[in-house]
Amino acid sequence: MTLLLMKFDFLRMLLAIAMSTHATAGEIRKWTNNEGKVINAEFVSSDGSEVTLLMNGKEIKYALNKLSVADREFVSKQATDSPKTDKPTKGGNAKTGYMNHVEIREPAYATAKEYLEGANAKAVYDAFAKGNFPKEWNENKGPIEEMFSYENGAMIVYVPAHYDPAKPMGVYLHVSANDEGHELINCQPVMDRLSLIYACPKGTSNKQPMMRRVKLAVDALAAVKKQWNVDEKRVCVGGLSGGGHMAMLTHAMFPQWFRASISHAAQSYLPGNGGCGHFPGLAVRDITGKDCKDHKWVVISGDKDFNYKEILKTSAEWKAERANYLFIDVPGMGHVNASPEKLEEALKWVGF
Repeated sequence: MTLLLMKFDFLRMLLAIAMSTHATAGEIRKWTNNEGKVINAEFVSSDGSEVTLLMNGKEIKYALNKLSVADREFVSKQATDSPKTDKPTKGGNAKTGYMNHVEIREPAYATAKEYLEGANAKAVYDAFAKGNFPKEWNENKGPIEEMFSYENGAMIVYVPAHYDPAKPMGVYLHVSANDEGHELINCQPVMDRLSLIYACPKGTSNKQPMMRRVKLAVDALAAVKKQWNVDEKRVCVGGLSGGGHMAMLTHAMFPQWFRASISHAAQSYLPGNGGCGHFPGLAVRDITGKDCKDHKWVVISGDKDFNYKEILKTSAEWKAERANYLFIDVPGMGHVNASPEKLEEALKWVGF
């Protein structure tokens, strides 16, 4: 059945091309599907899951994974070789709506060293390399290079239908406590109202090394910025439970990438009293000082959450340090993601 469907898809694409009478332009090459069927067409673009081809003036979309290995490599090279520009022209053909699997095709930085150019990122990385992190984060035992690496990155993405490539949108990036990611379908209307792109990398569960989770979050944001036009001043990272810890840590490590963080049902201990809290290698001044001076931090939880008492305790500590911090106390909320209404309240408080 699968083989018949694949043949039908490719034959349908050939038929659609044949029905067009317009002339083509640009470089035309041979394209082969994984059954050996061949057509001649011009490469237009790819979103990582589909390739858009042009023949006789008609654009045809085809699943990338149904093309030959050589063709997939060609498409990948086009993305790598694409000229970079500072003009907000990217995203002209970008998709909108809900996408369950968007590939993270390239890392945010080419080398590990480039991730560590910021003082906070380097300090945290060094702490992990030396084993100076909370003892409950026992997934981090082993070479730091292994913890920092991953394969086949992907993310869940939602882009409001009114996305306009000439008008940059903000981003709410969510770090999941499981490897499948959180869809947060019920929060799509919030993204629509606030003109925010939602992205959630996969493979960030509590079973993964913490530095890998951080890197996946940063790489996911970089992938969003390559496909859609993003407002750099409206980027927030959040997460549930252990993902909330990672959201706060990622924010602290990369203040140049994020302006706020939102932790759902998880407290974040500040460094001090001889301990690193949830910020290995950092001091309080690194979170509230120069680089993060105008940044905001939010925790959302309620009295049915088993972390509630600790959240009340840590909230008092954050306020004592005069951080731009807000605790949204929701009666009856358990250890779950915040409701759409409370997430919207948090996003509005941080300025989105």
